[in-house]
Amino acid sequence: MIEQVKGKKISKSKLREEVFNILLDDATEQPQADKYYTFEYDPKYKDQMKVWDEYPIVYAMEFKKNNLLGANIHHIKGTNSRLKALNNKRFPKSTLRYYIPRRADRIFFEISESEVQLLSTLPIEKFHYNR
Repeated sequence: MIEQVKGKKISKSKLREEVFNILLDDATEQPQADKYYTFEYDPKYKDQMKVWDEYPIVYAMEFKKNNLLGANIHHIKGTNSRLKALNNKRFPKSTLRYYIPRRADRIFFEISESEVQLLSTLPIEKFHYNR
């Protein structure tokens, strides 16, 4: 896919669609801890949040009361910082979020360890801001 879009103008939504299509074979409704996922998310309390990411890439850490605690790597600024965090699996506290799986469009696209570094550099995030 990267070779196909290299040097071409492509919208973020089209790029996101391409990524999701490629990851479709590894999609699940039951995410597991210690894996990476991307998904479409609609937070329950989005009106009360300062910022939220509609298409996060999350390292799933654990489940508490049916909620997923994960590190959204889109909240790490700079490619080098993201890659360092991914290599060490050490994520800043500012990246930690709780996600309600049933608010995640029911499909979690699993990202393999070998693909997560590349996908973390693609602009597939979509931040929403409440001021």
